[in-house]
Amino acid sequence: MTTKDTDIAPAVEDGGSLEIVRTPAWEVKHKLEQDPNEMAHLVCCRDLDWRKAFCGYEEPEMTIAPEATVFCTMCVEVMTAKGGVPWDGKCPVDDQPCPEENAVDRMIEERTAR
Repeated sequence: MTTKDTDIAPAVEDGGSLEIVRTPAWEVKHKLEQDPNEMAHLVCCRDLDWRKAFCGYEEPEMTIAPEATVFCTMCVEVMTAKGGVPWDGKCPVDDQPCPEENAVDRMIEERTAR
């Protein structure tokens, strides 16, 4: 530790620790991403948070990109390696049939309603 480190140590102690506050999934409101060229990560529609992508990335800001055209390559690789792809109607997470598109649209509407 240098003298500079010891000078700022009290300030760090006074600041306390960082606390991550999680909001229950049913209260989280997502924003819609309007740019279809913005890279989008893929999540399972049955995931309560819709926060952790197939590639492991956790979205700090809750965003849904319904018109996305550019997808994370790692998400696609993980999803296909698990043996299923939603556009085939088979969930890559639990091998169950994926919900109908109108059911997913309803979930998106509920999660983005203010």
